[in-house]
Amino acid sequence: MATGVGYVFKALMPGVEVVCVQPLGAPALTRSWHARRVITTDSIDTIADGVAGRRPIPEVLDDLLLVADDAVLVQESSIITGMRLLLEYVGLVVEPSAALGIAAILEDRERFAGRRVATIICGSNVDPTAYRRWINP
Repeated sequence: MATGVGYVFKALMPGVEVVCVQPLGAPALTRSWHARRVITTDSIDTIADGVAGRRPIPEVLDDLLLVADDAVLVQESSIITGMRLLLEYVGLVVEPSAALGIAAILEDRERFAGRRVATIICGSNVDPTAYRRWINP
């Protein structure tokens, strides 16, 4: 998703910054982006299973290296806070992967302060029991 959306944004607004966000418990893609080569991790430990991978697809990494300006990792607690905020302020029940952009903003407020920011919020494929546990600890 980041490559497709990133290409469109870069085509329409060449000065836009594209930031990829992954959970700290599934860092393979972010580590690979920074290393400029595929990095495989031994394990995954995240609630954001929609983006959890141990090894990125080489062609996807190649595309990301062309379009992304940065790749960051976010903590599970920030993902959950993002999910809570989306429920409270927008009325959206989202899966953890959909809250990654919000988590990145929460973790680095200074970076995004005063800027126009867009994040992709899609996916509501979440187990209701797990969701309630995350949102109402």
